[in-house]
Amino acid sequence: MEPNSTNPSQSLASIIVRSLVVGLAYAGLSTCAAALLGSMSRLAPSLDNVLVWWFSGTLVSLALSPLIIHSSWSRFNTVLAAWASMALVRSLGLGIEGSLFKPTAALSAIVGAVVAIVVQFAVAWLAVWFFMPAEPPAGGRRPQPARRSWWGWLWRIVVVGLAYFVFYFVFGAANALLYTQSFYKNNPQYGLSLPPAGLIFAAQLLRGPLFAFGALFLAQAANVSRRQLGLWLGILLFVVGGLGPYVEVTFRTMPLGFNLATLTEIFLQNFLTGLVAAALLSPRLLVAAKPLTGRTVQDVSPTASGMH
Repeated sequence: MEPNSTNPSQSLASIIVRSLVVGLAYAGLSTCAAALLGSMSRLAPSLDNVLVWWFSGTLVSLALSPLIIHSSWSRFNTVLAAWASMALVRSLGLGIEGSLFKPTAALSAIVGAVVAIVVQFAVAWLAVWFFMPAEPPAGGRRPQPARRSWWGWLWRIVVVGLAYFVFYFVFGAANALLYTQSFYKNNPQYGLSLPPAGLIFAAQLLRGPLFAFGALFLAQAANVSRRQLGLWLGILLFVVGGLGPYVEVTFRTMPLGFNLATLTEIFLQNFLTGLVAAALLSPRLLVAAKPLTGRTVQDVSPTASGMH
């Protein structure tokens, strides 16, 4: 039985219910992963952490849902695109940052990232199974695959990565001057300190391209206007690369003022990166598609059409 009809539009209530199920699956898998990792896991498999994982997984599913619903790729390639966004933006990006900022915990960060990538594949598969229409609507419009040279792709990835790097330092510096710098000095009980500038510089230069690659595949798959794509990519990068991990690890241990300041900073840098990614990485134009019959799906993903 297919979980979805052929109509890509779903009610908000349906999307929320399906996202709660995906979030519950994420919580269950994360609990198993934490039990497997033992002392290397940042969170223990306790009831309160299960509830937080459920909430975080639901947010990720909600952020992925519009991009999956409007994907013009096959289901399998959409799974890979959603998986890439989570694995690159969250697991690898935060794993690299954590390893550089705290070298003594580098092994735990690497092992945790590998296990998280496996969990994220299951989450991506379940989200696509729930949200993606079994077949596209007849007479719909599809994005024309962008055929660019490798240089054309490379400079776009570099620019999106540099945009994240600039946004990180602009909003990070503003937050430090307005709040966090004095907070670190006046609240030593939290054990917080700014890493050396060189480490911050290196970590964000590496994370920027990961954000770009994480956005690339869903940007190519989504059959929506560039304005919609920018909105949805911005929300996705904020949730996957900021809000989700922050809620899981940090939110409960810090005061409200610090949380609001930090989440505002993360939102501005990640959301604006999504807007830049949509402007540079989306397909060039939309073309009318011929009516489809039966259950045939026209796959315009890179493996089918080539990304030249």
